[in-house]
Amino acid sequence: MVAMAVAMVIGACASKRKAVKEGADATTTATAVTAKPSTEEQKAAQVVARVAQNCQTARGLRSKMSIRLAAGGKSASAGGTLKMKRDEIIQLSITALGLFEVGRMELTPDYLFVQDRMNKQYVQVAWADIAPLRATGADFYTFQALFWNELFVLGSKGQPAAEDFRTATTAKQLTLTPKSQHTAVSQEALQFLVNISRSLLERAALTTAGGNLSVTCDYADFQRLENKQFPTQINLAITAKAKRYTADITLSNPQADESMKNLATKAPSGYKKVAFDDIIKQLVK
Repeated sequence: MVAMAVAMVIGACASKRKAVKEGADATTTATAVTAKPSTEEQKAAQVVARVAQNCQTARGLRSKMSIRLAAGGKSASAGGTLKMKRDEIIQLSITALGLFEVGRMELTPDYLFVQDRMNKQYVQVAWADIAPLRATGADFYTFQALFWNELFVLGSKGQPAAEDFRTATTAKQLTLTPKSQHTAVSQEALQFLVNISRSLLERAALTTAGGNLSVTCDYADFQRLENKQFPTQINLAITAKAKRYTADITLSNPQADESMKNLATKAPSGYKKVAFDDIIKQLVK
């Protein structure tokens, strides 16, 4: 279930910076003109810069977690661990009674892997072969940004700049809407909500064109990690083809750990490779 939920989290934007050219006369060449930002735009840019400064610099993170999954009127809760190594892997291990692993999900730059240990079956699929993701251009780095609580743009590893967004402010929140987005995403489909006073990303929300897929990712209960603030509550809500799925993840005492190596799991001998939907049904029943 968590694998399904995370794998279907898609969205972002592709942004470009444009220079505006203004002609002078027949003897002068066109020069780039940059409009002077308003005071409101300057304040918004400062907030976006502080959000980037608040992002984790640690390249590795591990944490115990509890997770509650819900789909189709059914729900289940379990414990487990979350391990992340930047640009390499995101691994969620789900345990029963805190004693033995029943399922594992891994995201790498190349593929999504889901292992059902109880029924000895697994899924391994390239990102390009997951139709909902392919349609939007989302990839591993989209999910990495979501799990690390960062702003993102499609197809990019780095932090986007303030000028990549249109902004709107209220007394407490800054809303960021990408100026340019993937063709499968409507113009106003993706938004980030930032707490102005704390300069923390509190929500990423996406709806694809036509409303066939919507995703919200809410962050709460921020705690200090490596002199930065990091959310210990990550709540995913996904509606796809009229079906709603939720995954509420609570982290317990997350720690920076850059020593982790060789986390990726190989498909075990004797396990059956199955379709993605089949393994999800087994994990949540």
